[in-house]
Amino acid sequence: MSHPIIRVAIADDHPVIRMGIEAAIDEIPTLSCIGAVGDSSALVALLEQSACDVVVTDYAMPGGAFGDGLQLLDHLRTHFPDLRLIVMTGLDQPAMIQALHASGIDHILSKADDTSHVPAAIAAAWANRRYLSPSITQLLPARGAPRAIAALSPREHEVLVLFVSGLSVNEIATRLDRRKQTISTQKTAGMAKLGIDKDADLFKFASELGLRTARPDTE
Repeated sequence: MSHPIIRVAIADDHPVIRMGIEAAIDEIPTLSCIGAVGDSSALVALLEQSACDVVVTDYAMPGGAFGDGLQLLDHLRTHFPDLRLIVMTGLDQPAMIQALHASGIDHILSKADDTSHVPAAIAAAWANRRYLSPSITQLLPARGAPRAIAALSPREHEVLVLFVSGLSVNEIATRLDRRKQTISTQKTAGMAKLGIDKDADLFKFASELGLRTARPDTE
């Protein structure tokens, strides 16, 4: 019995990674790479021109007209609903991976894992089965992937929402009528629960983490 050829598109802004993925796909006779591109504009153009079954895409891939991360994934799910999506990422923050998985992405590979997981993930995606590479599995809770935001206390959530909205620690302390040291402690504790240690990452992933929401009531 012959097996169908699974058509795969690759998107990553690093040429070496694209080559590695292509090499892994080329080793499997039932897989065919229809193209490898470096940004979301080229990916969407490729999908509009060529029939495709599975997309293997980087998560952080700046420069294209359709963005990257959840913005790109939402676009692909809306405009190419029959596509199976596999995300490869170098992210290692548990909160980021949990947010990605909670958004409905069931096929996630870490760039820290061997590229041999790529064909396995493609086969799983084709069969509508979940596939997480070993490093990704370690970053997710044992029972599913609840929103990481649930781990925050109401006050930690409140402080982080205000911080990503553009207020400084001093301004937050004034607005909430708390001591600056208290606000700083709550901010640090909240970021630690999200697995984030840099303010830049907190701003970058605020939307994915649900931090651009209405401010909750304080305790």
